[in-house]
Amino acid sequence: MHNSLIVLIFVLACAMASPALGQEASSNALQIEIQSPSADFSAVNGETTVDVDGIASAIGGVRYLDMIFVMDTSASLKGTDPGDFRSQGAIGLVRNLSPRSDIKIGVVSFDNKGELAQPLTSDRDSAISVLSGLPRSGSTNLAAGIQTALEELEQNGRPGSSRVIMLFTDGMSNERKAYEAAVQSHSKGAAIQTLLLGSSQKGGSILDTIAWATGGSFVQVSDPAKLPQAFLDLRTTGVESVTLSVNGSAPVAAKLAGGTFSGNLPLVVGENRIVAMATSLDGDVRESSVTVTVRDASCAALEVAAVKQGRPVISLNDRAVEVVVDASRSMWGQIDGQAKMTIAKDILQDVSYWFPEDLDLALRAYGSTSPSDSNNCADSALLVPFAEYNREPIRGAIGGLRPTGQTPIAYALKQAAHDFGSLQSDRAVVLVTDGIESCGGDPVQAARDLSMQGIAVHVIGFGLGNAADEDAASLRAVANASGGRYVVAGSAEELKAALAETVATSFSVYKGSTEIATGSLGSKEQLFLPEGDYQVELHSSPPQIVPVSLAPRDRVTVTLQKSDGHVSHRENRGQIEHQSCEDVASSIEQMQANQ
Repeated sequence: MHNSLIVLIFVLACAMASPALGQEASSNALQIEIQSPSADFSAVNGETTVDVDGIASAIGGVRYLDMIFVMDTSASLKGTDPGDFRSQGAIGLVRNLSPRSDIKIGVVSFDNKGELAQPLTSDRDSAISVLSGLPRSGSTNLAAGIQTALEELEQNGRPGSSRVIMLFTDGMSNERKAYEAAVQSHSKGAAIQTLLLGSSQKGGSILDTIAWATGGSFVQVSDPAKLPQAFLDLRTTGVESVTLSVNGSAPVAAKLAGGTFSGNLPLVVGENRIVAMATSLDGDVRESSVTVTVRDASCAALEVAAVKQGRPVISLNDRAVEVVVDASRSMWGQIDGQAKMTIAKDILQDVSYWFPEDLDLALRAYGSTSPSDSNNCADSALLVPFAEYNREPIRGAIGGLRPTGQTPIAYALKQAAHDFGSLQSDRAVVLVTDGIESCGGDPVQAARDLSMQGIAVHVIGFGLGNAADEDAASLRAVANASGGRYVVAGSAEELKAALAETVATSFSVYKGSTEIATGSLGSKEQLFLPEGDYQVELHSSPPQIVPVSLAPRDRVTVTLQKSDGHVSHRENRGQIEHQSCEDVASSIEQMQANQ
């Protein structure tokens, strides 16, 4: 009688005698479950793809997979598989299992008897360690290996799991005992996947029938080097293929390994419906789906500009700025081999050409006339007063500066308060210095007094050197006392940018009552901010406040325009590429929390 018929008789006889077997067989319908990502998965749009993992099975449940390797360790393997490709194949399968799936792995070795080498465990490294150290001695007893595996599944297998025995051998065994073990395996709901190394037709027939009787599959190879791929080719849980798609896209094949599947799919902002579709070996088809959300956490870009009488300006009102230059002895210090005074003179002369014509400009210096050892703390002079067409005199005065004296910052600021005369425009002092007060004055109070007159003091700390931390704190306090800005410049380019930033009218961006960013008109600087509602406040006389709402990827230019004494604003909107805003959002939340 044909071996398959023998087994069929066994199975049918057991089915009629055991109601439990019939119930188990009827429950073995194809099932598939996406285990990752979960339905509550939420991603930001910086993540453009998602890894999809799960289990598909036609032999049991898909919540768990309990897999036991039943590995032939008979002496014949020394000749048939000298390179121990059987262990490499089993280890390769373990490593290819989906890392997110709930799988327990056991190992049984058998020769003339079966031995539990590794009880069922979730520790894949432990299973790999056991598989890498299997012996090769004794004879071949398939039934003993299967029985040992069934005992472990009975004792430690999880209810509702897919139970799989991965049976490898290179030889034949007692046919009837092997079939009896197969029938018992089927009755306990465990499928046997069989793998034969060698060309034996009878051995192949036995293993093929064992697999058929339990709902498993059979693979035979004659070249031991093909064993690693053969382990991966086994359809462990009776599933032929799994495909993945998202939002109705064309299905793509998932990677199958030991009943688990995995793949990678693209994401779009919003909802993404992911579908995994399994096809069993007998052609049954089932699907599992999950909908995940991608939140667009891109920054928006905000720029603030101003136009007066149809042309770009750095202030909506008439603006008067006095530049106070440090010409004390310390300005002989060098940056990249060049004196700081030389750099400052070159930059000040350069920027005087591109300061707008409607800007009223004056120049004051301190420390430029008396030697340092004279300790002259009244060494400050208005070199060029406010006047029309004074750019050439300013450039000439800058060229004549010689750093010699002390650093009487407080005195210079008090004198600057008188330099504006009757000017009632937007007024500011820009102090360019490389050090702190050296004459015992109180520059913070002097700046506070200027603020009472509506004059802001902006401070540029230029080339502070080794004393940067201490001096920066002192100079920042001067700027803060008048509501001005403090900017550090360590090079010629940074000094040029700092002058442009402080000469123009400044503005703040608020979220609620929290100032979260600052800038200046004319800088064309883009501020990258998370989505939300903001207020832009221009520090002009009177202040101008403009609300603006930002959405992810917005590029918004807020332009304030003044015509015939009336100020209005307009928005120009576009789009930018994704730029992560998580760090900015966290920083804003921290600032708000600290208020």
